Amino acid sequence: MDKLDMPPSQIGLYSKRKTQAWIFLLIWPWFNILLLSCVLLALDAFTLQLFAQATFKVWSGFCAGYLLFNILEPVLARLFTVNLRHNVWLFRPFVIIVFYALIGPIVNLPINSAAPQVTFLPIVIMLLETLVYIAVMLMFKQQTYHFQSQLQTQKAELQILKMQSNPHFLFNTLNLIASEVTHHPQKAKALIYDLSDLLREAMQQAKQQFIPLEQELKLAELYLVLQQKRFADRLTFDIDCHSELEQQPVPSLLLLPIVENAVKYGIAPYAKAGHISIIIEKKHSNLHIEVQDTGDQFDDSQVVQAEGLRIATETLKLHYQSQATFALKSSHEGTSAFIQIPALH
Repeated sequence: MDKLDMPPSQIGLYSKRKTQAWIFLLIWPWFNILLLSCVLLALDAFTLQLFAQATFKVWSGFCAGYLLFNILEPVLARLFTVNLRHNVWLFRPFVIIVFYALIGPIVNLPINSAAPQVTFLPIVIMLLETLVYIAVMLMFKQQTYHFQSQLQTQKAELQILKMQSNPHFLFNTLNLIASEVTHHPQKAKALIYDLSDLLREAMQQAKQQFIPLEQELKLAELYLVLQQKRFADRLTFDIDCHSELEQQPVPSLLLLPIVENAVKYGIAPYAKAGHISIIIEKKHSNLHIEVQDTGDQFDDSQVVQAEGLRIATETLKLHYQSQATFALKSSHEGTSAFIQIPALH
């Protein structure tokens, strides 16, 4: 899967192999080293020499056992059925226990001959630690299944939103062309060609979850060029985006409903000339997108979201949860739609 198709909401999902490496090469060895040090202190037998010996043996044992299993894992995987191959990792802690049984004892304690020699206790402790490890890894596995289930649901919802978005601007544009057919047939013909280019680009983008910002702006520009032919000299626009930001991943078809909303409410109702600006900036670790229009001021606290804005806000929520914001603000200079999303580069 291309990294642009990986939603930010998936970032942070644990990697099983990486998590196991942390457990076996850092957390578990240190736990046993500290446990052994406490035993030595309790027996008043702690010395730097014994501590160094314990550290070397514990760490080398875990590293050797971990590497040995990684070598054996492909062989073991071929011996199991498809369903069991996903659980081969369960054998890793037992390989380490067997390895420790062969190299033990870890340290030779200077215990009085009258004291009982307990040789099985370290193995019992390792078995208990293994049970804890298996329980933790199974919890991680359940988390993964839950996450994958949520991800599939999210993808389905996003696809529905895209299916709603495409007909939304298509019907509006077809109505525009129908109004021009009788009085301006040449203009209607040119609009049909422009609409064809726009639909081709939109269909390509709809196949992906994330696309470079450059492609998203190209689609918005195609739409605005089409609308320029509709309104003649009544509509001008500009797009301000630094070249360094053009490869930033953004949700596909994010800008189109917002730009369409700006045309519908900021340009179409008025006989005067209007202007639309798309401004992209990166501030700290966030990408700021602003779509401005020069329509009349209104009470933005009483806005009821139309279909286009609903699609945009639900898309942001599905991709980013609470990490993205959307706001609509109106002033005497016009209306601005503000989007803030995490920047991935």
